Amino acid sequence: MIERPTAKDIAQATPISMKNPYILNFCKALVEKKGEKHTPESLKKLLDDMYRLFENLLGQNMVKALPEDKRKEYMKLCEDLNKLSYEKIAEIFDKHVPNYREIMKETMKQFTYLFMKNRKFDAKQMEKDIKETANY
Repeated sequence: MIERPTAKDIAQATPISMKNPYILNFCKALVEKKGEKHTPESLKKLLDDMYRLFENLLGQNMVKALPEDKRKEYMKLCEDLNKLSYEKIAEIFDKHVPNYREIMKETMKQFTYLFMKNRKFDAKQMEKDIKETANY
């Protein structure tokens, strides 16, 4: 059985600027499914915007999945980013969010709904929609 990598493992293995290919392929599939036509430049910008918004939504959903005491601890750490490290993030999320696959699946459904809902993709509108879905 393959073990799930920790946040620390991922941080050490890949540069921060590298995009997750599964998320990127998910975004590309949504654009294809929607049938919009784009120039290579506009497609790159669209995929960058979608990727950023997806990561934002996933992060919100992961934070919501934390037990209340750990959520408060994490939010307190975020107030001073000098105290936030990959080790601390791993300690909080890896131990306290065991259903990460379900969260990813639900986030993909949520993102798909929001993306398809917008007649023409508008990053600002979708960002607003994402904020409206956050219940914290």
